Amino acid sequence: MSDTVVDSSVVAKWIIKEPDSPQAQRLISEVTLQGQRLIVLDLAFVEVANAIWKLHHRGLATLDEARMFLDKLLNVTVHVEAANGLLKPALEIAAKYDHAIYDALFVALCQDLGLPGVTADEPLQKAIHTDFPNIVLLRDWK
Repeated sequence: MSDTVVDSSVVAKWIIKEPDSPQAQRLISEVTLQGQRLIVLDLAFVEVANAIWKLHHRGLATLDEARMFLDKLLNVTVHVEAANGLLKPALEIAAKYDHAIYDALFVALCQDLGLPGVTADEPLQKAIHTDFPNIVLLRDWK
């Protein structure tokens, strides 16, 4: 096993109970037990914090629960990479696969580091899987 890049859709499942949250927790356990790193883009924290806010905004979490989720997010042990150095390749990826720059940054990070990636974003994975077979869906992660 090697270091693994995860996108914000997976990070969110570490914080907020969602359908694939047990699989996301297994990913944390197995990668870290092997002495490997989980790597995220710096913007993953902003994206997950926004998902937490949306839960509160929609009345699905109290403000205290949202604060608890945010504390949990801020205590996640991951290696963080800056997104700004990947903007040029991400723009090319976003244009080619017609996906948001946020998604393309994750793909660009996997490509730049030469590492496998895990996402829960099925439309993204479906769009890029032929050219980026090292990026798998969380549910398919071994």
